[in-house]
Amino acid sequence: MAVLQAVLILATVSRILAADTKFTGTGSTGLYWDCCKPSCSWTEKGPWLTHPVQTCKKDDSPLSDFTVGSACGQGGTAFVCNNQQPWAVNDTFSYGFTSTFIPGASEFDWCCSCYELIFLNGGLQGKRMIVQASNTGYDDPTRTIFGVGAPGEKDFANGCMNRYGSDGGGFLGNEGRPLTKRTDCESLPKPLQQGCFWRFDWFLDAYKPNMTFQRVKCPKALTDVTGCIRNDEDKFNASASTNAASTPYGESFSLLVTSLALAAFALAFNI
Repeated sequence: MAVLQAVLILATVSRILAADTKFTGTGSTGLYWDCCKPSCSWTEKGPWLTHPVQTCKKDDSPLSDFTVGSACGQGGTAFVCNNQQPWAVNDTFSYGFTSTFIPGASEFDWCCSCYELIFLNGGLQGKRMIVQASNTGYDDPTRTIFGVGAPGEKDFANGCMNRYGSDGGGFLGNEGRPLTKRTDCESLPKPLQQGCFWRFDWFLDAYKPNMTFQRVKCPKALTDVTGCIRNDEDKFNASASTNAASTPYGESFSLLVTSLALAAFALAFNI
């Protein structure tokens, strides 16, 4: 019965969100870090006011040529810049960059767009992030996924082995073993440790927690890192949860969706 109630509540959420699923909805998150050139670093991926997501050379100095191929399988020299790791502002709010996929949208819609995420489970309930979509995820084309770029995941990290000439104590590479505790981060190359610590300290090493998302105007804290600003930014305000005029729906909409989704998960998992 509880599961049925949860399904009905989520169906209501889905109907509310159907108005514009490119900008708002529910989905899941994950973690990834591959050291490769982000997909949103190509000039054709979005309507840029400035330029695509900044990339870096092997020594982490910025590249000015956005046509340079990825160092991961393309014979290029472009890597992700190490400052594109998440950081905590306080115990309940963080900034970060994500590998994004939103069904019904495209890279032209999400590349360099910013979103406010409000977590629903996994011990992160009520925690909030504002993230900029710097990459694209292709894990499941039927689901909305925001993969936070935080070093420490074992999959697809051969680019990191190429960059650092190290397997990070056995944690990097497709055959790497997963990190299970904070002290494992100390085995990673020094430039990757900060984001790995965030994974345990703020994200609590949660496994694919669910969240609501809503597009917001990108904060300077994020665009200063990537250098990427879209030409449609003025259509959005700074934060869905702190500014009632931040989206076409306002704060009451954001709170309604969050409340409904939380209720659904509580019923489904009997919590």
